[in-house]
Amino acid sequence: MAKKTIKGEDGKLYEVKELKPKNKWYKRWYTWTGLAAILVVAIGGTYVYHVHEENSQYANVQPVLKSSSSKSSSSTESNTDTNSASSDTTDSDSSVELEDGTELTITDSKNYKTNYGDTSYNGSDLEVTNVTVAKTKPFTYSDDDNATEHGFIVVSGKFTAGSKDQSFLDNEAVINTSDGQQIDIDYMDSKLIDDINSGATKKFSQVYMLSNISSTSQFSSLRLKMETSPQNVDDEDWHTYDFTLNLK
Repeated sequence: MAKKTIKGEDGKLYEVKELKPKNKWYKRWYTWTGLAAILVVAIGGTYVYHVHEENSQYANVQPVLKSSSSKSSSSTESNTDTNSASSDTTDSDSSVELEDGTELTITDSKNYKTNYGDTSYNGSDLEVTNVTVAKTKPFTYSDDDNATEHGFIVVSGKFTAGSKDQSFLDNEAVINTSDGQQIDIDYMDSKLIDDINSGATKKFSQVYMLSNISSTSQFSSLRLKMETSPQNVDDEDWHTYDFTLNLK
């Protein structure tokens, strides 16, 4: 290829050197490699944060529920559970932690499979699938005015909302034991239904602390009472769930 020359003002010929064109930034391989790496880190960080937040939301609940199990059951419209089966799940001095940091030492626990269902309210389906009764070493915790407790009950199940969006007042649920105790829910350590839209399903685990328990088999039944209402404040179609679970 012939060299390009130009003639200067002094009459001399000068060689012209052509500069090679530089690649534009978006045509450089390392640019896209770097961007890909940044995106992977950003997406990964967002996912890890989301998982952390989701897990920590009920982190205080999960240790208490570790000995609980549930499985689906057929629904009925009875207010009394007629079929249940129990199983011993005793762990030798296992420990769990409450929301306020109180550590519980479980000395004995027992699972009761229940078969309660109620579809009588606006096509909703309430199922209670499991009750766990646990005995612990004596403990106090801040959510109960530092009263001394000796165990807890966990009632587990699921709820499917019917034709209306619901506001479940399960943070005010109450149980009565067969030996005469009336116990308010420990909502801080429970997994609640709360607000639920029509057609949606939520699992729940209600925790009740026991001040009087000598054996995990001392209760023959539990009566549970809680209310729900439509999210529409102008709709006064409230409903009270009031039923008995037989523990065998």
